[in-house]
Amino acid sequence: MLGAQAVAKAFPEYPTTIVRVTPPAVHLKDYVSMAGPEVMAVGRSEAAQQTFLVNVLLYFTLLLARMKTMPFEVWHSHFTAQMC
Repeated sequence: MLGAQAVAKAFPEYPTTIVRVTPPAVHLKDYVSMAGPEVMAVGRSEAAQQTFLVNVLLYFTLLLARMKTMPFEVWHSHFTAQMC
């Protein structure tokens, strides 16, 4: 958790999220790697799959909650801009 807090302090202009990793791994990079631009490679182990799915579901749950609290035009322009 200290690593995520250090990243958040070093780069306050970027949103950061703490990712909980399922044991036996200690680091997210033990399970997930970037395979290219916007492409993630996730390990086949049950722990890797669980870590990935739990965090993806958390991200989309938070995203949906955030979308409900802001007008359509705001979130649509915000998330469309991030996708480009």
